[in-house]
Amino acid sequence: MTKFETLIFIPEGSILNESAAERSALKSTLNAIGQEFGSSQRLKYNNLQAQIKLLGFNERIKLLLQTFGISQIDLFIHELQKQQQLVKDVTNFLNEVKSQVKLIMLAKESRKTIISRLGPSELLSFFSATYFINDFSQKLPDRKIFDQIIREQALNPDSCLVIGTDLTDEIQGAENAGLQSLWLAPKKSKIPINPRPTLHLNKISDLLFYLNMS
Repeated sequence: MTKFETLIFIPEGSILNESAAERSALKSTLNAIGQEFGSSQRLKYNNLQAQIKLLGFNERIKLLLQTFGISQIDLFIHELQKQQQLVKDVTNFLNEVKSQVKLIMLAKESRKTIISRLGPSELLSFFSATYFINDFSQKLPDRKIFDQIIREQALNPDSCLVIGTDLTDEIQGAENAGLQSLWLAPKKSKIPINPRPTLHLNKISDLLFYLNMS
């Protein structure tokens, strides 16, 4: 395996704890429209996770809102944009690697949203380049997004690792662009045949073993 010189993070899931964020945003949305998030709603939410874990972001949110009968999509997105929960140990990991590998961020949300969600953590300063959904005319998994980043940052594609939690958008996008990828997901998650990530880890700190840093 080639030594990784560049890590391309899709922050939604790999840096920002999207599972906690979506649950909190759902609870806030239900409260805003006069509904509670009680025991039956929690059970419904937990049962839904098996169905949505392999879906892309848009499909996942659509099914979530349909299941709970929420038509105010904008309200849910507004609540989601307030969520600032971080993935466990990601700050320590970035601190440890920032001087030895190049860090690039590719967000699926707007610049305004990501600055709002990550601003208090100051993690944005760790990245040498940051890209957002409004920087492209395409959406993942279109390979042109990664092709543009590789070209603009003068990167060696063979030493780049795309880090994400979404198979449909992020890992497939990396595969389309011929890049290696890390799928962050629970150990019990079955690795699909296609797209097939280069690495499958359940903690970002486990990636230290593969970076071969001197």
